[in-house]
Amino acid sequence: MKKDCISHLIFLLLYFILITLVKKYFSFSFWPFWVGGLVGLFLSNVDHLLHVFVFKPYELTSQRVIALMKAKRFKEALILLYDTKNERTNLIFHSLNFQIIFLILTFWLLSSSGNLFGRGLVLSFLLNLVIFLLRKIKTNEIILIDNNKSKLYFIGVFLTLFIFGFLF
Repeated sequence: MKKDCISHLIFLLLYFILITLVKKYFSFSFWPFWVGGLVGLFLSNVDHLLHVFVFKPYELTSQRVIALMKAKRFKEALILLYDTKNERTNLIFHSLNFQIIFLILTFWLLSSSGNLFGRGLVLSFLLNLVIFLLRKIKTNEIILIDNNKSKLYFIGVFLTLFIFGFLF
């Protein structure tokens, strides 16, 4: 779990440092951009909590997580969620429909709003989406109809991440 969190954090730091250098966000007034990035880093995993508490609370893992949370053993609950993350399929934030809608909303937010917190949040969320897609492709899990289309989709989302990060 620590390795996964650290790798996500490293990707986030590298991406945000690159944006900071290119866009010249050197002033302290750009701290909401970085805070939004940290929030977006963890927000992409909220669908695991939604799965446990809202959509499928009757599953064994969900019941175990809920019991640990009620006993205020939060660290153990998070470890259990991480260890069983591959059991949860069809998560909302990881579905293709959500990803397409999210890309449209990200474009809208970045092109129409000057809110640095929101900008950092959606770019961080999009970065996590790219990392998720990369892991799916690396393990040969099919996202679309076949692997070639999945790779093209990944390249499109990856390019979108950099276009959104540097042009807006």
